[in-house]
Amino acid sequence: MTMKKYGVLLSLVVAAFFITVPYAQEKKYNWLNITGKWEIRSDNREFSLVESLRTTRKYDNSELVNYNSIITEDPIPEFSSIQFSFEMGGTPGTPSEMVVFFSARDFRTYYGFKLKADGAKDASLVFHGSSVRDTTLRPHIKGNFVITDFAAKDVPLEFNREYRAEVRVKKNRATLYLDGRKALEAEAPEALSGGKIGFSNRNAALRIAGLKVYDGRTLVFEDDFSKDSIKRYRVQATTMSKEEYEKRQKGK
Repeated sequence: MTMKKYGVLLSLVVAAFFITVPYAQEKKYNWLNITGKWEIRSDNREFSLVESLRTTRKYDNSELVNYNSIITEDPIPEFSSIQFSFEMGGTPGTPSEMVVFFSARDFRTYYGFKLKADGAKDASLVFHGSSVRDTTLRPHIKGNFVITDFAAKDVPLEFNREYRAEVRVKKNRATLYLDGRKALEAEAPEALSGGKIGFSNRNAALRIAGLKVYDGRTLVFEDDFSKDSIKRYRVQATTMSKEEYEKRQKGK
């Protein structure tokens, strides 16, 4: 299949996080592989979630599709803290990016912290949000989303070094901590708790480990990545109408 034909199919299937056929319907999954090559690996010390493709293509159905992205299969109703370890690698001098996103209602509506680094100087840390430009258009229409940066700051970041990260949310305020130190605090135009969470990368070797999500002191989601719980799909074209898509969404 040529890349041109694949791009056409991708445009058709992104309407609902890919209208496709899962390999095993009966299995319970934690994650949905949107784009890229996400897999579970072990270094005999711990298990990790790793994205190994690194390169991306601009299909432009959403920013998550433009990156290599993975998202939780189910939304988390309420949370106040997302904790995980990450290690980011890349080619010195080449811009590399990673994103932790949350409060996602679909693949075009979410908030997140993005790290943009080249390994030679401090990284740019950005708190941003994605929203739908025109809600009357079908979900697969290209370019129908807007990325808004709410706050930015330069922070020290080394390639191939593990960091412990925590995202804290309270009402409409989000704060990112790196190794226990506040890196950036910002406000969104709406409440942030609740929704799907996930990770993205571009031109970066990205490893995620020890993920825990809390609502107050209650653990509401956890994955040590000791089991492969990633849903992957066979791509299948669809001619689903906007009306049918909305009907299916309301029925969930």
